[in-house]
Amino acid sequence: MNKVNTIIIGAGRSGTTSVFAWMEQHPDIQFSITKEVHYFSLPDLYKRGDGYLHSLFERTEKSVIATADTYLLMDHEAPARIKAYNPAMRIIVMLRDPVDRAYSNYQYSVQFGHERAEIAFTDTIALEPERLLSSDIAEKNNLCHCYGSLYAKHLQVWSDYFPKQQVFIGTLPELKNNPEALYTRLSAFLNIPYQPFAEQNKAFNAGTGVKSKKLQQFLLNRNHPVRRILTFFIRPFRNLIIKSGIIDKVYSLNTKQVKLPKLTQEERNRVSPYFENDLKQLQDEWQITL
Repeated sequence: MNKVNTIIIGAGRSGTTSVFAWMEQHPDIQFSITKEVHYFSLPDLYKRGDGYLHSLFERTEKSVIATADTYLLMDHEAPARIKAYNPAMRIIVMLRDPVDRAYSNYQYSVQFGHERAEIAFTDTIALEPERLLSSDIAEKNNLCHCYGSLYAKHLQVWSDYFPKQQVFIGTLPELKNNPEALYTRLSAFLNIPYQPFAEQNKAFNAGTGVKSKKLQQFLLNRNHPVRRILTFFIRPFRNLIIKSGIIDKVYSLNTKQVKLPKLTQEERNRVSPYFENDLKQLQDEWQITL
């Protein structure tokens, strides 16, 4: 197949699911058979080679072959891997107010069993230096809530590998207030006709949690011994299972709607200084104001 030429890299909790949904329904875009393909971010998948990546796509003559991996924005090793695979890769980034994104990431991690509920959001910043020592990019994404919102810091790494004309930056406010303008810009970036999105006002990933955190951790923990055994036996049927939607159904059955506590002004005041320099750099170098 032709090489993947477009990838959504994050930031997680910033509207990427909505952008994925628009891209998936566009007639000129071939999206991967599963939303997020962690080929470039997880070493055990990357070592399988490009054949593994390509197996997650239907054969197509469409001009845009795309996938998503929201681990990637803060993964400073991934840009080199992606450039080696396709130096013409188009990078899509979605951003939102960094405090709001960090808090949303924190709430997501608590609800899905990654973060301990007894640890306050404002206390996680002090834990980040140790957490960043992990070699597991998934763990860092789930636990380094504020570090993940240092957009300029991470974009600087990506710009060392890809020119700015290959990077599309959208914002959650634009997505909410003027989705047509966002998708029109994205269409021009991808050099395809604009396609209206019937579900553009739908709220994705809002207020979700899980019924069983143990089940969720089993589903997500790639090193769980039982999961490794199951993976070995079902690997020949992996694509059929993905296409059948069984995996998504299991996740869906374990998901529930929850009412999340709102970020307080005191919490915002305590966390905001962490982002001041990064926001200034984002404005100076990328002309993005959040």
